[in-house]
Amino acid sequence: MHSAVLLIEFGSIILGLGLLGRFAGRFGISPIPLYLLAGLAFGTGGLLPLGASEEFVATGAEIGVILLLLMLGLEYTAGDLVTNLKSHYPAGLVDCALNAVPGAVAALLLGWGPVAAVVLAGVTWISSSGVIAKVLGDLGRVGNRETPVILSVLVLEDLAMAVYLPIVTALVAGAGLLTGSITLAIALGAAGLVLFVAVRYGRVISRFVSSDDPEKLLLVVLGLTILVAGVAQQLQVSAAVGAFLVGIALSGEVAEGAHTLLSPCGICSPPSSSSSSVCTPTRPASRRYCCRRWRWPSSPR
Repeated sequence: MHSAVLLIEFGSIILGLGLLGRFAGRFGISPIPLYLLAGLAFGTGGLLPLGASEEFVATGAEIGVILLLLMLGLEYTAGDLVTNLKSHYPAGLVDCALNAVPGAVAALLLGWGPVAAVVLAGVTWISSSGVIAKVLGDLGRVGNRETPVILSVLVLEDLAMAVYLPIVTALVAGAGLLTGSITLAIALGAAGLVLFVAVRYGRVISRFVSSDDPEKLLLVVLGLTILVAGVAQQLQVSAAVGAFLVGIALSGEVAEGAHTLLSPCGICSPPSSSSSSVCTPTRPASRRYCCRRWRWPSSPR
């Protein structure tokens, strides 16, 4: 009985969001705002609770965002990533100054104290990589000139989370300086290790993953991505960063094959909202991106 209710609820969610997506497509807008409104309307605190499927959808939300960032990472190479992070880090500093500082100042002005100021600074600073990546795809802006800067800022924000999250955890828990420093060192080491392996040993990883059998290739890519994302999150690094770097590490025929296999699947990637969970089906990429990896331009022409 429970499984039947779960299937009914989950099927209704998928169908409803599919209709919302078609409605948004008629007006040429991204369906993300409609998906978020649907998430607020259902689930915990919403108009209609989803007792049977809420936990299932929440887990699917995490996997969906991981796969979405994997697909985004497959579009680029390790060299592109390193070059653009070096050239666009000033944009990341500006992003931090314009978004984190107002949040911290607002908390202090409201009398919430320094710990709340650090927390609110992160709330106003960090953006959702999954939502922004989905909007870029929906609006056909993946190949635009400004997209490399946007993606660089998103990656810098996610990497900054490797420093921010351990600090916030230690402050909120009231941990001592030694405990907080150890947690921070572990998170920084994990983020650096994943980035180093992705850039340095991308070809080795591609050879390991490579297979002439599409089924085996799909299973290995999915398994590796979810495993790395889970380990990254366990070590206080964003799971999205881990998935993105796996996509960056894959190259050549492996990247093209994985992109071709994942694109037409209409993978359901449900990002969780504060009160519920929403399904965000990804669209197949255009032929341009299925056939070859788009090169990240180093400078505007």
